[in-house]
Amino acid sequence: MKRRLNAAAAVLLGSLILTGAVFSQIRESSRAGGFYSANASELKASLNQFYQNAKPAEVSATRIQAIWVPHAGHQFSGQIAANGWYSVRGRPYDAVMIIAPSHTTPLRTISVGDFEAYRTPLGTLPVERELTAAILERVKDAAFVPEAHEMEHAIEVQIPFIQTLLPGVPIVPILVGRLDLGECRDLANALCDICKDKQVLFAASSDMSHYPSYEDALTVDGKVLSAIEEFDIMKIDHLTRSLLQENIPGLSTVLCGWPALQTVMRIAHKLKSSQAEVLPYQNSGDVSGERQRVVGYGAAVFHTKAAKSKRGDDMIEEIDFTPEEKTKLFSIARQAITAAVSGGDMPVLTTGEENLLLKRGVFVTLTNKGRLRGCIGNFNPAYPLWDMVARMAVAAATQDYRFSMDPITTPELENLEIKISILSKMHKIDSIDEIEIGTHGIWIRQGSRSGTYLPEVAVEMGWNTTEFLEHCSAEKAGLGPDAWKKGADIYIYSSQVLSEKDI
Repeated sequence: MKRRLNAAAAVLLGSLILTGAVFSQIRESSRAGGFYSANASELKASLNQFYQNAKPAEVSATRIQAIWVPHAGHQFSGQIAANGWYSVRGRPYDAVMIIAPSHTTPLRTISVGDFEAYRTPLGTLPVERELTAAILERVKDAAFVPEAHEMEHAIEVQIPFIQTLLPGVPIVPILVGRLDLGECRDLANALCDICKDKQVLFAASSDMSHYPSYEDALTVDGKVLSAIEEFDIMKIDHLTRSLLQENIPGLSTVLCGWPALQTVMRIAHKLKSSQAEVLPYQNSGDVSGERQRVVGYGAAVFHTKAAKSKRGDDMIEEIDFTPEEKTKLFSIARQAITAAVSGGDMPVLTTGEENLLLKRGVFVTLTNKGRLRGCIGNFNPAYPLWDMVARMAVAAATQDYRFSMDPITTPELENLEIKISILSKMHKIDSIDEIEIGTHGIWIRQGSRSGTYLPEVAVEMGWNTTEFLEHCSAEKAGLGPDAWKKGADIYIYSSQVLSEKDI
């Protein structure tokens, strides 16, 4: 009897292992060398190239709850996926839940990847075991089907983006079968409830139209992208069926991960996302040149619109940085400069501090024992503050034309002093009487020429208003010293100056 019980226990244990109840291991890469490089250095280089060319969401949202990204090989859809992932870089998430279609194994409902971690050439990324256990326990018909995950690329291709842009943030890998609208709704409700005490980023992995011509893909995908931008879940459902009924040559799929996107959009809506921002689109024909049979790639960010800043749109009042935030800002600047000057790999720079995610124009000034060594900035607040600081720090160290024959060297780095000027919006003035020396910087523009001086320059040089304008016109804008009297436009702005030596 004892032997029989032991045999039965062994059978039961084997059954439990196959259903995922006690299954635990590293999910090894199955697509490295095909969908992305198997060489760590080459993979980092390709990702960095994507990030340099990234066109992320133009949002200053306090919360980005969800994204949608494609899952083809990086050579085809990597840039489009990078746009989506770059939009959430450095944000403080407890986990990233990737919901993707199962391409290799038919699933009736969902399979949760109950692994310890995923491995890529960049190392291992842990799975959030507490959440996976809760989903397996509480979501109806949820299971762990190991064979569904073994060769599945729709999750794996996203891992390198998370490893580099959200380092250390664990994942929850979920594959979905052919869920209907009601099942997508129920799954979304269940996942929201399970994750209510954690800050989770929900990521839908889905490509768009499969195998129409290039021109037909633009039409089909354009309609779906419009519905996504309108946050119209029911319209997306209608389009996935109606477009297939139009007998468009070659079209076999409108959204391969339709249930994944439906579920994630419902989650975003339930979490009070009010806006969907669709990011740049392309299809495989844009990469390969083959336009008879293409696959479409899109991305989007779903977010809560940020409340209006209490500081005011013109940022006249200063940002109340904590000492830790100031230290982090200068650390980011110095790491970026060191990598740029020494020729090393640019580090992955991220942060989740709220003030460092604000969008502001920035100038970075570099000096060595009081001698100017570079000063470059940008008024356009296209990126979060920490990212703008990193970009302008590199530009000041390597792109200031005044020092092209005398560039900053590696031995000089330890003596380099960094100053960060955080800019308000510019305001065009009608009278120079509006300029307050020491408070306002000026930007003078005429035709294609323009130039600026920061507010502190007039004080340091002892200039009055007229001298400030004359020097800026001649020395920075390349105009005559009296151009400000002869039709040039004059703008003013304020700045909050942070000095590394003061922290």
